[in-house]
Amino acid sequence: MTKKMNAAPVLEQKRIEAIDMMRGLALLGILLANSMHFQFGLFLNPDIHSFYPLGMIDRLAEMFIVLFAQASFYTLFSFLFGYGMVLLKERLLQQELHYAPIYWRRMLILLIVGYVHGLFIWDGDILFTYAISGFILFFFLKLKDKGLLIWSIILLSLMAMSITSSGEDEYTASIDEQLMSYSVQEKEVLSQGSYSEVVSFRESTDPLGMGLLGEIITLVSAMISVLGMFLLGAFVARKKWLEDPNKYRGLIKRIWWITLLVGFPCKLAFLINSNIQTETLHSMIGGPIVAMFYASSIALLATTPKGNKLLQPLAYVGRLSLTNYLMQSIVFTSIFYGYGLDLFGKIGYFSGVLLVFGFFFIQIIVSRLWLKAFYIGPFEWFWRACTYLKLPKLKR
Repeated sequence: MTKKMNAAPVLEQKRIEAIDMMRGLALLGILLANSMHFQFGLFLNPDIHSFYPLGMIDRLAEMFIVLFAQASFYTLFSFLFGYGMVLLKERLLQQELHYAPIYWRRMLILLIVGYVHGLFIWDGDILFTYAISGFILFFFLKLKDKGLLIWSIILLSLMAMSITSSGEDEYTASIDEQLMSYSVQEKEVLSQGSYSEVVSFRESTDPLGMGLLGEIITLVSAMISVLGMFLLGAFVARKKWLEDPNKYRGLIKRIWWITLLVGFPCKLAFLINSNIQTETLHSMIGGPIVAMFYASSIALLATTPKGNKLLQPLAYVGRLSLTNYLMQSIVFTSIFYGYGLDLFGKIGYFSGVLLVFGFFFIQIIVSRLWLKAFYIGPFEWFWRACTYLKLPKLKR
């Protein structure tokens, strides 16, 4: 019989450093991709925004973001989420804890944080979708290793198959018209509105013009992609490939080469010839495969002394992943929105990239200083306290 015990935090010496490095890199990539949306809105519409005030340098910055960041780092973050949930389950079972109630509380708290983040800070939130998908992941984690891999392939293939069904018709034209109307309103409220007006806009406006049905379709579509990466991460966690990457170096190298040679051409196709099919190829196939290229790259580099030292700053940010993710939203909406520094739609892609790297450098420094004084980040502390119904140790 499973008995109750006090949940112990992950000891620092037991952390998988490569995973923290991947989380840090994912946060940098997510901020790069989001920098386009922080300053130009959720739906990037060239008819109402001036993306390239610096001309070619802005266009090159956009290509850099699309090729190296867009669609790849949310998927890497999803992979790491699934990986982490397997580690959580294994750790709790080793401590002879009741796994299910702890897991459900963890997802419930994430759901609430995601809802608050999406409504009151930034509507590009991913935490709400992660939480909903996490509830479903609970049942998938009952599968054996092979089942996790098969279902991951099925779900990711469902998204990839949308390439063959994408096309122009009256329905998509109607959606485009609705999104244009939404983007015009969004530009006005985000550049000129007060904080309360921005929140009210999020509450009352329907981007797709389909009401609850549109929200359900959008959520389910996102969940299919997210769950596919969750399950892939769970499968890799079960296999322990990243706990001892030297042991599996040959396998990881093969994955590195395959993802390099397949992932980036899928993304380049979109840059060379932009249409619905190549956009779907870029986001649904290129994005996840390039995410695995980044994961395998870090797994290989982290096992070498020079590579480990080079990637160490990413680990500081990755250990405070929830805190740093939320802080990115708070700071960048304050920089771009009208109730803050009012830079919405004004600086272009290149300046946005410089701003991202500058702020991420600050996050590295602050994260390192924080970890010298505290064990975990403030939001991580809150999440853990609500999960285990016990105040964890914070100060060193």
